Amino acid sequence: MRQKLTKQQVLVSRLLGLSSENLEQEIKKEIEENPFLEEVIEDTAPASQPESDTDSEAAELIDPNNEYYTQNIYDYDDYSYDRNRSGDSVEGPAIQQADETSFQSMLLEQLQLRPITERERVIGTELIGNIDESGYISRSIGVIVDDLAIRRYFDTTEEEVEKVLKMIQTFDPAGVGARNLQECLSIQLHRKNDDNDEENSTIANAIVLVDKYFDDFVNRRFEKLCRLLNISETELTEIVELIHTLNPRPSNGDNNVAQTIIPDFYVYRNGDKLSFSINERNLPKLRIDQKYIDNLRNDSSMRNPHHQRETQSYIEQHTRDAEVFISAVEQRNNTLGLVMGAILKRQQKYFLTGEVADLKPMLQKNIAEDTGLDNSVVSRVVNQKYAHTEHGVILLKDLFSNAMATDSGSDVTTKAIKEQLKKIVENEDKSKPLTDEELRLLLQEKGFTMARRTVAKYREQLDIPTAQRRKEL
Repeated sequence: MRQKLTKQQVLVSRLLGLSSENLEQEIKKEIEENPFLEEVIEDTAPASQPESDTDSEAAELIDPNNEYYTQNIYDYDDYSYDRNRSGDSVEGPAIQQADETSFQSMLLEQLQLRPITERERVIGTELIGNIDESGYISRSIGVIVDDLAIRRYFDTTEEEVEKVLKMIQTFDPAGVGARNLQECLSIQLHRKNDDNDEENSTIANAIVLVDKYFDDFVNRRFEKLCRLLNISETELTEIVELIHTLNPRPSNGDNNVAQTIIPDFYVYRNGDKLSFSINERNLPKLRIDQKYIDNLRNDSSMRNPHHQRETQSYIEQHTRDAEVFISAVEQRNNTLGLVMGAILKRQQKYFLTGEVADLKPMLQKNIAEDTGLDNSVVSRVVNQKYAHTEHGVILLKDLFSNAMATDSGSDVTTKAIKEQLKKIVENEDKSKPLTDEELRLLLQEKGFTMARRTVAKYREQLDIPTAQRRKEL
């Protein structure tokens, strides 16, 4: 005997991982594909739903014993679920993200404007398709040559592709199409030099530093750089300040179109009580188009029995699919409400104050135990989901953190420790940055006892360089 998920369980599992925005697109797609699904228009009386052969299957989907459905899921003390609220009254800044698709479109537009051959256009299109979210070429020239040969039956050479890449590296924003950070900074410096009417020694020396002595620069060997470039410390400071003005991630500059992230939950506060709503503002309300079904049946009744059987089979299949989809959407919202209620119960103080120090240690398995859901279901619910609160928009995954015992015996989250680590680094003497061992000792003074390798791990997770690389003049 083998365990096997039913069609509706697979559908519910897939919908759980979708954000509100993606769910809206999924619903609209389903309406287009299934003629028996229709959107409920406000102020319209709902169509009656007669008994059908699929009623028993639909009832099975909302069986309380079904592992994807739970009754009374919003009975969580003060953490009530308000389905009628849309979130308009919640104040707080929205999160914005870059629209990567528009970035690649912008590069393709620049490619079309260049007077180039059709071969160069094909190669350029392939190269732009391999530019990642940071603006870098994500694959080697040799691999791209192989891809063109295998997928497009297009024979070329690395030299020809390299020539087209050099052209793309002249596109805006400066630095796009680079293969690494060194090349990205070099492209930007060379362009600054070309745009400068007068000779600038700072730019010229910065080009030499990046092109020839980049490893020494990365490792902060400032005295050695002064000797190699035959410049003073003051001149080196000007060069370093110039390099710091460059953009290490070209696609994340001002050339991207900002797009507001739509929250999946709205959290409200009434004194010391919390409530929440699921964002369903733009989601179409669904029902079975009974009028269309009746018209099909009436039309088939005028034809031969074979046509009647085909029509009946068609109606049963699409009605079943429509009922399954409507039930799956409802179950998704029920599960989201169950998980969010459990999160609010555990993190009440944090949602009231917005202080990281008030964030309690919490794992996904804790929420799974509180709700009776599987850990994988909780993971899908919190993945890429945002909650809009009076303190701003919060990524639900950021609320989960391991616990660590302090010297006083209380538990704190690793996120709180990272915040302390970040503050220490921000306030350090940049001419003599703190080593991991020194950071460990300072954290120990604040009550956080841990190994040096743990400090190094947290530092890397915060994208904080080593002490040598944090050193400044």
